Amino acid sequence: MSEKHGYQVDVMIEALRSMGDATRDLNRALRTTPRRLQRKRGRELLEKSPHEFLAYCGLVRVLKRQHEFISKSGGVLIVRVPTHWPLEDFEYLADFCFGTGKSRETLDFGVCCHGRRNRKGKWDFQPQKYLSAPRTIVFIPKGVELHPEFETAVDWIVDLEVFDCRYVASLCRFLGSGKLSDDDREFLKQQEVGLIDSTFRRGRPAERAIGRLRKLSSQATNNKQILPLASFGAAGAWGHRLKRDLALWREGVLPWNQVDKGILLYGPPGTGKTSFAKSLAVECDAHFIASSLGQWQSSGHMGDLLKAMYATFAEAKASAPSILLVDEFDSFGHRAKLSGDNAQYMLEVINAMLEAVDGATGREGVIIVAASNLPERIDPAFLRPGRLEKHIELSKPDIVGREGILTHYLPEFSGNAALKGIARNLNGKSGADLEYIARQVRRLARDESRSPRIADLEELVPIFIPLKTDELWRICLHEAGHAVLAKVFDIGTITSVEVYTDDHRADQDDDIHGRTMIFEPQVTLKTENSYRAEIAMKLAGLAAEEVFVGDRSTASGGLEKGDLAGATDLAVRMVGVFGMGNILHVLPVRSLDTKDAALFQKYPFIQQEVDDVLQAEFERARETLKKHQDVVLALAEALREKRNVFGDDLETLLRQLPSGTARAAFTRNRDQNNPPMAR
Repeated sequence: MSEKHGYQVDVMIEALRSMGDATRDLNRALRTTPRRLQRKRGRELLEKSPHEFLAYCGLVRVLKRQHEFISKSGGVLIVRVPTHWPLEDFEYLADFCFGTGKSRETLDFGVCCHGRRNRKGKWDFQPQKYLSAPRTIVFIPKGVELHPEFETAVDWIVDLEVFDCRYVASLCRFLGSGKLSDDDREFLKQQEVGLIDSTFRRGRPAERAIGRLRKLSSQATNNKQILPLASFGAAGAWGHRLKRDLALWREGVLPWNQVDKGILLYGPPGTGKTSFAKSLAVECDAHFIASSLGQWQSSGHMGDLLKAMYATFAEAKASAPSILLVDEFDSFGHRAKLSGDNAQYMLEVINAMLEAVDGATGREGVIIVAASNLPERIDPAFLRPGRLEKHIELSKPDIVGREGILTHYLPEFSGNAALKGIARNLNGKSGADLEYIARQVRRLARDESRSPRIADLEELVPIFIPLKTDELWRICLHEAGHAVLAKVFDIGTITSVEVYTDDHRADQDDDIHGRTMIFEPQVTLKTENSYRAEIAMKLAGLAAEEVFVGDRSTASGGLEKGDLAGATDLAVRMVGVFGMGNILHVLPVRSLDTKDAALFQKYPFIQQEVDDVLQAEFERARETLKKHQDVVLALAEALREKRNVFGDDLETLLRQLPSGTARAAFTRNRDQNNPPMAR
């Protein structure tokens, strides 16, 4: 190499070094130079987009307060924005505030619009792309999970308020839209962002537009035909708590891990499981999505099924907060009971659903409502905490619930004295039945071109067959027998004993005529004595009929949830699962289905054991009732006279009975706010 050529190389190297030093000096200067906010550019946005003007005002106010971020130190600023606001607005508005245009490429600051995980639970962006800038602004919807890298690097977290009264007042003043009341401002705050631009138009009164919007909103709510949560009993109470918690989560006050993730609703068809989910979504102002395994299976083979299922969960995440109803949840089955050629297929489906319900890939803002008519067929893994952690049985509405549902569908009858009597005579009707009756009332009125009348509703009440005097007495004795043995055997606290009206329907196979309400304490362990005591108490109604009337009626049998069915279920579990019979052998199954019609054929060793237990406890019930016949007869007489005995009257009648002969304490998986058990 010649001297001349070597000299040129040295010059080039020195030039590159100088360029590197200059670049570092420039970056250092950028890092230490405070940014200036373009605070007075908001009016440029008015004609184009009033909603962007409001967002701009909120962003300027947030940045003005972050002196350290704007000044020399810089850092990472997380800005939480309202969940319903278009996130993409803020990247443009950040440039607008700083007046940078394309100069953000100089790495003076970075702006990230933080998204959610995709349907596979992965993040679709790289935080390091933004964290390399001296100043980084991350816009994220309130309540959305923050990427771990941002969580680690964050210096400040602030909430952005869009509908501050000062911003709205400025918008109205600049556009000549008149003044807005606080109520109108709060109402508009809950609406879709696009409606803001159509509400605020230059020279047009915004109050008039909001009035039209209120009318449209009211019509939309009425068209949803939802029921008040109070009509769903314990499930409604849970729904009200969820509504409160979701509101706190939206505000960023309550973390998602403190919100209930899901609920299992079970009960016979027509009790309102789907109606509850829809009503819950409206009450919580959440997006509603309904699906089922059958719907996902209709998409095709295994891959299509799983793709459809993941897509449903992805839609729910993208629309959070959302209520996801999964109907016929028992159709997934129980892994321990899978068999045949289809077993491997269903095992993969159950495992995939467990992963989705578990939320391992993130389902913040998604509440799952699982509906089932046969909860005993559901794999227990679905019912663990963090998944479907609340389990509530939906039964047919009581008289108060029936009256509330009728009033909801027929508000013109609200306050009518006859409505309570009609609701009383519709005992056993489900919410769906009552909706159908209300539609029939309106159809009758339309046919005659008039308004509905209470007489139309009365005509639709089913025909009743009066209970005879001796039948009513039998029912009173039956319920008195349950109450007396519950007290003697210390089953729990008897809160009320009731016999229903002196009428019953001939068209209702599952009708019952009385109920003894018992609040039973929760305990950790259950003994053989406690099992036997509860079985005897369940058989006490039948025993009372035999002792005091001379024969038995159909009041205890024939029903899936009748006294005999319940006693048999307990006896099967007692000897077949826990070895509390004459032999220690138990059934070789992980979860016992006591409603299996072929149970005794499959496991013949337990049939005689169960028969022996039932017969022994029936005899014990008979002898105990004979011993305390004075109390049984006194309570039965009070029931015949008052129909419902509770409070001090009930306590006075039962006070003379001994208590604690056999303590029957048992554990039951149910919501702590469920009403007492009924016999």
